[in-house]
Amino acid sequence: MRIRGERRLQFIIIILFCAIGILFIDLIIYGIIEHESSDVYKTSAGEIMNNMTGDKGNFSLSVEESVKLHSNNEFAFIIDKEGKTVWSENLPSVLKNRQYTLQDVAKFSRYYLEDYPVRTYVVDDGGLLIIGKLNSRIWKYTLEYDVNNLLLFIKITPLVLSVNIILLIFISLKLYKAKQRRREEERVEWIAGVSHDIRTPLAIILGNAQMILNESRDDRIKNKAEIIDKQGVRIRALVENLNLSSKLDFGTGRFIKKQVQMSVFIRKILTNIINTLDEDTVSKFEFDLNIEESLQGKTFLINEELVERAIINLVNNSMKYNEEGCTISINLNENNKNTVLEIKDNGQGANREFLQKINKKSYAFEKSMGNHGLGLKIVKKVAGYHRWKIEFLKNEEGGFSCSMQW
Repeated sequence: MRIRGERRLQFIIIILFCAIGILFIDLIIYGIIEHESSDVYKTSAGEIMNNMTGDKGNFSLSVEESVKLHSNNEFAFIIDKEGKTVWSENLPSVLKNRQYTLQDVAKFSRYYLEDYPVRTYVVDDGGLLIIGKLNSRIWKYTLEYDVNNLLLFIKITPLVLSVNIILLIFISLKLYKAKQRRREEERVEWIAGVSHDIRTPLAIILGNAQMILNESRDDRIKNKAEIIDKQGVRIRALVENLNLSSKLDFGTGRFIKKQVQMSVFIRKILTNIINTLDEDTVSKFEFDLNIEESLQGKTFLINEELVERAIINLVNNSMKYNEEGCTISINLNENNKNTVLEIKDNGQGANREFLQKINKKSYAFEKSMGNHGLGLKIVKKVAGYHRWKIEFLKNEEGGFSCSMQW
């Protein structure tokens, strides 16, 4: 589940970067198009003056340039120093026979001439060449910028874009994590609800099985009741493991640590395990508890519920996979100033392939491993929660061993 979540996260980040890259490419393309098409006046002042003959009011434009001016839907005229029109081409009727003052020149140089967008150019004799557009949709505005502010804008633009990208990624990650968190909480709540619903009928089943075992004199019925009892206990353990596993996986459980005397704590757990076993099971297994003298009464910061579940899972694992019986040892000792909790048996052990898988940091529960895999996965999670170093191995007696060190 976590690997799948990481892949989704990587996919979202890649999509974001692709979107940002496409946006930049679009902006560049738009800038190029805008630059290429920014000259809305197809006819330049240089073209007109180079194709014009005559002077001092006797100007004449070449036929070729005149045709070009008309085809571009443009007009042009020249005014002298007194503001009189001394030459024109394709001039609108509203602009004919007019004389312009300095105020008029100032206005149309900056804005419009009778709603026509125009540009002005100084000619050699001191007059002005005006080129305008007919039936144009051009909007003409004059923008003024402080050069220092413009340079500052250019400098901070990359920084602003970088901050925006970081914010975009951060917000996307927060939203994704919030969504994942909600889904994880819903899943944990669902598992907890199912676990709660199973406990009540399971308790009735186990209670009736125990009553039959105690009261029935029919061996055949007692054997069936014993099978029901064992499978019921197994289901209960599975439910508890599943519920705890989901809380550890998604970090939704509130597991508070406190100082605990490990020697007393381990004895209590082992006593409870033995007291829940029937006589036949007790006769098959031998339990050996060894606690180093220096650790007697010493306290450690742990969560009792998690450590108890880890020890129970390891003991149950030894009993489950050694049905003919074995010796199960629980050792608490010191090794190079580190404390080591070791739970092992002298049974059939585990194969090398399984040990390699379970000792990997990326170990994930597999269905093919059965309850063996789920129970040991929880042991690893408990060790990780306490920041303990954990290792599963085949001991010198050939059995299965788990060592937790802190």
